[in-house]
Amino acid sequence: MSGSEHRPTRRVGTLGSELTFAGQATRALLDRRPGLGGPEYFPTMDDVAAAVLDGRIDLGVLTSETSNTACTETAARILAGEKLFISDEIVVPYHCALLGRPGSRLDDITYVGGHGSIRQCRRFLAERLPAATVEIHPLNSVAAAREVLAGDGSMALIGTEAVARELGLDIIERDVDNGSVGGWWALGSALEVSPGADHLAVRVDGAQELDEALARLAPLGLAVRTITNAPTGEIFRYRYLLVLRTRSGGPLTEQAIDAFGSRLVGVFATSTAS
Repeated sequence: MSGSEHRPTRRVGTLGSELTFAGQATRALLDRRPGLGGPEYFPTMDDVAAAVLDGRIDLGVLTSETSNTACTETAARILAGEKLFISDEIVVPYHCALLGRPGSRLDDITYVGGHGSIRQCRRFLAERLPAATVEIHPLNSVAAAREVLAGDGSMALIGTEAVARELGLDIIERDVDNGSVGGWWALGSALEVSPGADHLAVRVDGAQELDEALARLAPLGLAVRTITNAPTGEIFRYRYLLVLRTRSGGPLTEQAIDAFGSRLVGVFATSTAS
């Protein structure tokens, strides 16, 4: 047998369960890369990152940014120097729903819980439930859903329609996120080149390194997709995370991959799920 036939399946983990938005994004990733195994589920985003860093899983799937809220704490982890490297990206529409106990109506709701997807629904919540208390659950949306089921009907949840079907919640309102779309990164503890990679992620420190990185793009056939920054503790000095794409839309060249040396924190392909 070849060496590849002896290679163990790579383990993938994410937040909550298959019923969460992270679970849906992870399933889309596994559909695209069937050689990956799992997924395993963890109660918090911190637990997912820790499992990658200590080797319990090979890839952790975490939200990278959304169309309504821009970049997330995942970018902040990379900017802070955590040994997390982007190996794949999947973009998935949210389709958030407002869920309640069976029989609950919109007028009954005084409290709305959920996880990060609450941020996608601020307009709906401000317009339709302006007096309700809105809080992000410390764990995940499935834990929040169980609290809604145990409540008195005045609590609701921002979550997936799948969690409503599985746990027996009512869907009070559908598509309450104003068409929000989320990006998720598959993160490993070491740099790797994803098959068909057409994007790079580069971390630089300070304006001079940023200038040097930007000056290299055109000769390499690269363009900026996004630039995110984080403070360094010095006034007017930032760390930057650059996500770069090929101008042609084709795969990266070896020259482009090698150009950024130790500043490289991701070589990945990106795709959009329905």
